[in-house]
Amino acid sequence: MDESGKRDVVFFVADQGMKAMIGAFLGRTDIHHKLGCGPFVFDGRRDIKLAPHKDSELPLRAGELLQPWRGEYRRAIVVQDHAYDNPLPPDGIRKRIGDQLEDLWPQYAVVVIEPELENWFWSDHTEVIKKALVWRPRRGDERTPRQVLEEAGLWEAGQAKPDDPKGAVEFLHKMKYIGDMSNGIFRRFAEQVPSVRRCTDASFQHLMTTLADWFPASRMNTTTSTTERAQ
Repeated sequence: MDESGKRDVVFFVADQGMKAMIGAFLGRTDIHHKLGCGPFVFDGRRDIKLAPHKDSELPLRAGELLQPWRGEYRRAIVVQDHAYDNPLPPDGIRKRIGDQLEDLWPQYAVVVIEPELENWFWSDHTEVIKKALVWRPRRGDERTPRQVLEEAGLWEAGQAKPDDPKGAVEFLHKMKYIGDMSNGIFRRFAEQVPSVRRCTDASFQHLMTTLADWFPASRMNTTTSTTERAQ
C-alpha cells in the first residue's frame, strides 16, 4: 500500500475525556520539545477518532473500527482505560487489539491506561491541577487538593497517585472543592502542564516513547529537547 500523501498518525480513543486531553496536549506548539521527538502533523479536530461505544468494543472490534481510516493514515494509536467491565488484564487487552492491527497497520501502538484517564491527571504540578479543577476551597482552607485527599484517606502519603484517580475527582466535586466535572478538566491540564519528565504513569510513558521512536528528533534539536523535558 502506497504510504505517500497520508497523514502521520490517527488516534482512536475510548471517550471524550481522552480526546480532550490528547488533543490539547499534542496541539501545543512546544509539544515536540516536551516529548523529545521530531515534528509530526497533528490536528486534534481531524486526527482523533472517538470509539462509538467507548471501551467495551475496542478489544473486540478495534481493527474493524479503524479500517476506514487506513487509506488516510500511516500509523494508528489506540487508547483506552483498563477500568471497565472486562476480565482481561492490561497485557491481554494490548495483545487482543494488537492482533487485530498488525496485518493492517505497518506501525501501531495500543495504550491501556491503568486504571483510567484520571491517572494521567494527578501529578506534582499542584497549581496546574488547581486551575484545571477550577479549585475553590472554603475560606481559610489553604490545603492543596492532595492534602484534602490524604486527610480523607483517598491518597496514601508517599504514593505518586491516588488509588482511585477518578474517585478522587468525584470526591472533590461532591465536597464542593471544585467547580467543574466536565472534560474541560483534562483539556486545561494538558494545555498548562509545564513538564512531563516526572510522569510516572507507564501508559503515558509508552505513548511518549512510541512518538519519539516514530518521529525521532534531529541531532540539531536533541539537546534542546532534552533541556525542555527536564523543566
